[in-house]
Amino acid sequence: MGAAVAALTLALAACGGSESGGDGKVTLTLLDYYTAGGGKTAVDAYIRTFESKHPNVDVRRQSVPFENLMPKVLQAASAGDMPDIVIIDNPNLQQVAATGQLRAFDDLPGYTTQGYYEGAIKECEFKGRHYCYPVGSNSVGLFYNKKMLDDAGIKPPTTWAELTDAAARLTKPPTYGIAVSAPADEQSTWQLEPFAWSGGGGMTQVDSPPWVQALRLWTGWAEKGYMSKSVLQWDQSPELPQQFLQKKAAMMINGPWIFPLLNEAGWKYNQDYGIAKVPVQRPGQKVVAPLGGETWTLGDSGNGAQKKWAWEFVKGTQEPAVMQQLTKEMYIVPTKPAVTAEFLKGGEEYAVFAEQSLTARPRTTEYGANYPKVSQAVWTAIQAALTGTKTPEEALKEAQQTVGSVPRQQGQ
Repeated sequence: MGAAVAALTLALAACGGSESGGDGKVTLTLLDYYTAGGGKTAVDAYIRTFESKHPNVDVRRQSVPFENLMPKVLQAASAGDMPDIVIIDNPNLQQVAATGQLRAFDDLPGYTTQGYYEGAIKECEFKGRHYCYPVGSNSVGLFYNKKMLDDAGIKPPTTWAELTDAAARLTKPPTYGIAVSAPADEQSTWQLEPFAWSGGGGMTQVDSPPWVQALRLWTGWAEKGYMSKSVLQWDQSPELPQQFLQKKAAMMINGPWIFPLLNEAGWKYNQDYGIAKVPVQRPGQKVVAPLGGETWTLGDSGNGAQKKWAWEFVKGTQEPAVMQQLTKEMYIVPTKPAVTAEFLKGGEEYAVFAEQSLTARPRTTEYGANYPKVSQAVWTAIQAALTGTKTPEEALKEAQQTVGSVPRQQGQ
């Protein structure tokens, strides 16, 4: 038995409860998009230890690529044949809950919203009910090459002015000073959101000054040559961290999911690289980053025994020792402050992301299940501005025309 499995076994033993005699063999289905990496390792380990604790329960897991999960889930919801357990990316939770094919947690035995970061439990709400538990959380921060900044006499920037000045001074071909991920998808919106939100922007008026100023910041970097226009094709992983590791980018906006790549390359936190909070426009502003992460949900299918054990499975993931082990394997941050405090003792590189969790905002706050439509309007504007086909003002004004037609869903 591996160390991770052993740790989870001990943690699950503390969850209490054993198989009740009359249930017989129960088969649970679990669907996720962890096809590789820490997510796959962590979920597989948890399944093995849960089955060991409950030998009459068989958990059958299916993983599909990220882009295939939502179509598969919505198809299953339409057919009224949902998996017992589904791991869903948090901005998609409300879209699935709106189908009526997820079980609300509120009346389930042992359910509680106490002890969580506010944003982490808020993301589970839809029309006054709760439909998930968070798997963990993440956001983005500013990664920087320590040697490059030290050699240039630059302190980690905290404001846009300091960030732009650092990017200018660190740009020495073939090295660009700064890099972001701005492809034609949610990654682009997600990366721009903390720049706009920290200045007071929201999703209902994406042509407002905070958004225009944030996008101007990005286009200014590209126009002055501080940032490569290839960011339009770079995913947050692996392309963006590869630029950082190859020293073609001195700084980048990214998240904790890249730690495995940095570790594999032999890079050490606080020695080869550092992490700072996303810089804000003016001193004293608080960083408002988007809250990322996945959610544990329950499909409203199956018989009574399957529903019972699916809930026990999900509830068990929220035990402190289990949460700590799962999030450690997944390279994300626990969603309970008490667990996070212990977690940080063995991973100080997560400190920035944990601190930003205190003010992080769920992406679905204004639009609920319709957030993906708003996000597409924003990332389309980012693409137009960075390619130079439109000014930031023009691009965001056009985006707002789309956003204005999207129904708000505030009934969480």
